[in-house]
Amino acid sequence: MARQRSNDVSIEQGINRIVEGTIVEGTIRSEGSIRIDGQFVGDIHTTGRLVIGLKGSVEGRVDCMDCESEGRVKGHLRVVGLLSLKASSEVEGEIRYGRMAVEAGAKIEGLCMLDDGQAETVSETQMMSVDHEQGPLQQTA
Repeated sequence: MARQRSNDVSIEQGINRIVEGTIVEGTIRSEGSIRIDGQFVGDIHTTGRLVIGLKGSVEGRVDCMDCESEGRVKGHLRVVGLLSLKASSEVEGEIRYGRMAVEAGAKIEGLCMLDDGQAETVSETQMMSVDHEQGPLQQTA
């Protein structure tokens, strides 16, 4: 008797993956979870969970529900729910979060702000940056 398989994967079951050794550039929009063990350059927008593996890296703008990182993130990171940074993680840039858990050894360089959900997504021209060349951490608009 032949066994029937269903190729339908619900959003709750499906995980989008970028595996180690893969480099992807562009924009990802998803309602499902995403796991990155390779390199991604661009924008990620997901209503699901983003997991960045030990050898994974993301460069660009990230907007997600929850995020767990063991790897590297460079850019703007907005996490509505829980941002969990493991000991091996490195983050450089602006971080907005609902809740944050940071293990000893994690490296954060940039601006961290609690996001109470009231603010709209900030446009590129409104982002604040930190200029290290002008002396002790001065903000420029």
